[in-house]
This record gives sequence, structure tokens and C-alpha cells, in this order.
Amino acid sequence: MKLRSPVVAGGIAAALVLPAGAVAQDDDSVSAPTATAAQPAGAPAGGGGGGGDPEQGPAPARLKLKLKGLHGGKVKVGERVEVIGKVTPFFGGQRVEVKLGNRGDTVFKRDPFIRRVKGQDFGRFKLRSKPLLKSGKYRVRVRKPATSAQAGASAKSKPFKLKFIDLDPGDRGPAVELFNDLLRRRDYFNTDKSRYGSHTERAVMAFRKVNGMARNFQATPEIFAKLAAGEGGFKIKHPGAGKHVEVDISKQVMALADNGKAKHVFHVATGAAATPSDVGGFTFYRKDPGFNSIGMYYSVYYNRGEATHGYHSVPPFPASHGCIRNPIPDSVFIYNWIDLGDKMFVYR
Repeated sequence: MKLRSPVVAGGIAAALVLPAGAVAQDDDSVSAPTATAAQPAGAPAGGGGGGGDPEQGPAPARLKLKLKGLHGGKVKVGERVEVIGKVTPFFGGQRVEVKLGNRGDTVFKRDPFIRRVKGQDFGRFKLRSKPLLKSGKYRVRVRKPATSAQAGASAKSKPFKLKFIDLDPGDRGPAVELFNDLLRRRDYFNTDKSRYGSHTERAVMAFRKVNGMARNFQATPEIFAKLAAGEGGFKIKHPGAGKHVEVDISKQVMALADNGKAKHVFHVATGAAATPSDVGGFTFYRKDPGFNSIGMYYSVYYNRGEATHGYHSVPPFPASHGCIRNPIPDSVFIYNWIDLGDKMFVYR
């Protein structure tokens, strides 16, 4: 389940489109019916083999296409598809219009020249999509406009989908790198890169908590698909509070928020049933670095003796004596992010 290197800058990436009648199989070829439409006035003349007879009208065109990168009608998330087209006979100076669509939206569009294959009376074009990330139903459409020398032709592929894979702790590679980047895009704190390490595990736990899923460290295809679609983020309750911290007791997560949105979301454990965390709005008033005598690590106090702090045990359920426990590897980042005077909101 390894992917080619992902490209995830900007939003969720685009794909490539095949011509009508084009293949939806791995390397199967599809030929489009020949069109005989006349050249529109003012269009450039074609040059090359086969020659259209001015008295008989433009020569016919045969368009044949091949899609590479599909397996069983699917392409793995983060990978690319390649469209290879063949136009017979060849006439110079002609282009084709290639589009990749997803449920009616055009996500990729190019108009490459048809290049003559040396020693042959046909031309070819090749295109590769960007890495595909967003779920849906993709289809490639290709059109060769008519010229004075040659009729037009068009084709389309069968629809294909993305395959979102299952990842497990300890996995490595481009697929994991892409997954980690998507977690960060949805504001889940995660410093892992191409390895499914402990930071990935905690980010997955936070995602599962926010989205009402079973509380474990497993990254399912469902999670991968939601992240790729830009879904599953944490929505704060106090967007007008400026720089602040929010803790949702029902979800057992904490968000560092600013500019009206969550910036970093963490898996935490709040007060147990016998010693619940107080709810309400508070102000951070004291910071203690390092460990104290009872094992609290990098503590930031907001309500009498209650603080958010690192601790050796942060289960996926309420377990503390009222404080907000955060995982020790995340504690210094949280400590440094919070300034004295920042607001803290704790709610159910």
C-alpha cells in the first residue's frame, strides 16, 4: 500500500480526464468513432501525412486512447493516472482537448499537440494527472477539434474512483506522508512525516474522538477519505474569543484556537467522574515548567489548582483529578503556545 510521492500543497489536488469511449481498465485501449464534421471557417490547415482531398472534404480521424495507473477501475489515493492517445492519420499542427472531471467538476484540463510518431502515419499525445486526492467518480474526456484537413473526433473513459487504503502504526512511505499532511491540514497536531509514529497515533485518536468513532489508533480508509475531502475537523464554540484554548469534555479533546478557528487539536483526558473538571470560562494565570512532585509536566494553570499539563497516562476517557491531561510529547508545544492572560473555555 505504498504511494508515489504525494503533492499536497494548497488544497486537495486535481486529476486527469480521458476521451469518450476511453478505457477504464488498466491498459485497455478504446477507439472513438470517426467524426466527419467540416472545418469551421478560419481554422488552421493541418499539415502531414494522409492528406485531405479538398474536393472530398476533410480526412476522417480515428482516436484511440489508453489509461495507465488504474487497477480494477480504481487508482490509489495520492497516485496519478496517465492518458496516452493515438490519432490516425497524422496531420501537423493539431491539438486535442483533454479534461478530467469529478462528478461534473473539471479538475484538470490541457490541450497538448499531437506529435507524429517517427516513421508512422499516426500521432500521439501523453499526459499525467496531478496526484488524485478527492473521492468521487472521475472520467476522462478527449476531443480533437475538426480542421480543414481532418474531421474531429471525441471519446470518454468509463468512470473510475479512488482507492483509500488502510494504514497501521509502524507503517512508512509516501502514503503515510500524505496521510500525516492531511491530518495537519485539518489541524490535528502531528509532527510525524513518512512514518506512522506516536504523533500520528495521537492525531488519529483525536480525529476519532471529534468524529464520534471508536477510540483507537487505527487509520481506516474511511478516515483517509474524510481527510482527503477536507472533512472531520474540530469546530470551536468561541470563534470571537481571539487567541484561546477550548476543551470539549464530551469529545475529550483540546484545541488551541486563534483567528476564529482551531489551530492545533489534541487528544486529552479530563477529570474522572468522581473528580470532574470544572466547566466555564477561565484565564491562564501561572506556568510551571518541567515536572513537579506529583508528575505533572509543563503545567499551565487556569482555575485554582486545575491546569493543562503533561502526564504519563492519557487514556481516551476522563481519568484525571480535574486537570486536563495532555500527552507528554505534546506538552512543551502546548506550554509555549499558551500565554498568561489567554482565555480557557471548558464545556461539555
